[in-house]
Amino acid sequence: MNRTIKCLVVGALALLTASVAAQSTYPSRPIRLIVPTPAGGPSDAAARALAKGMTAALGQEVLVENRPGGNTGIGAGAVLNAAPDGYTLLFALASSAGLPHLSKSSPYKSLSEFAPISTIGGNTQCLVVPATLPARTLAEFATYARASGQPLMRGSNNVSEDMVAGQVTGALGFKLERVPYKGAPQMLPDLLEGRIQAAVLPVGASIPHVRAGRLVMLGCSMSERIAALPTVPTLGESGVAATPLITAHFVLGPPRVPVEIVARLAAAVRQTALTPEFRQDMDRLLIVGAVRTPEETRELISRAEAQYVQFVRDTGASID
Repeated sequence: MNRTIKCLVVGALALLTASVAAQSTYPSRPIRLIVPTPAGGPSDAAARALAKGMTAALGQEVLVENRPGGNTGIGAGAVLNAAPDGYTLLFALASSAGLPHLSKSSPYKSLSEFAPISTIGGNTQCLVVPATLPARTLAEFATYARASGQPLMRGSNNVSEDMVAGQVTGALGFKLERVPYKGAPQMLPDLLEGRIQAAVLPVGASIPHVRAGRLVMLGCSMSERIAALPTVPTLGESGVAATPLITAHFVLGPPRVPVEIVARLAAAVRQTALTPEFRQDMDRLLIVGAVRTPEETRELISRAEAQYVQFVRDTGASID
């Protein structure tokens, strides 16, 4: 019996020593950063800016891999089932916190199942319509929608857009029929041509078309107006009495990533965020928000999830 116990102890110590050695040399090969949205959108651009900075900070290449679909669930599911060795990460949207509460097909029950690493800024969500519609304010759009005789069509590619749209339609008393898309790049042609009549989009995705006069931005889900868009009201200013949506991009790992690796990755994100190049990229994308520690990231995920739980409780919303 004593011999058996000694063998078990020696074996456990060997495994621990190997694990510590692996962590001390981390990273020793490229890291995958899974982005659960299509290439070309603002979240993808933010992830690529982050990956470039982390590559410099870590001394190993961080490769962006787009895995869109399932309202960000496909990419998240790939990371959830990956080895917890720090070589597969998720660039999650705050909307991913709402997916389990709006869809039975979510691959996870809570975003808190993932290992929190860091947070960077998020996309401000704004309601936009084609400039061909007779609406230049949210009130005018609500009047137009109520008089149309049938629900207007609204493009959507993630659950944060659904929540903002639900806040608007619930407050102003009209309906929008949801049309799903994989991402903003796929949605924009239909919106610009008027085949769909509205969308809630990240400000960075819609602003070029607003400035070109092809889209009208009716309101944004923020507590204050965006400095770069001083004439665009907040949804609160337009009669939507709802708590502004929590926006962020979370850097997450699979469950059970060793704390030493989490700390190494969190430091790389923070180092990247301090560079002038990264700050310029975020300003260009109109992405705002602070970089957070793993503990602060976990707390923000909890707050974001609570928003969606309350939204589903109040509205019975579902995307299935």
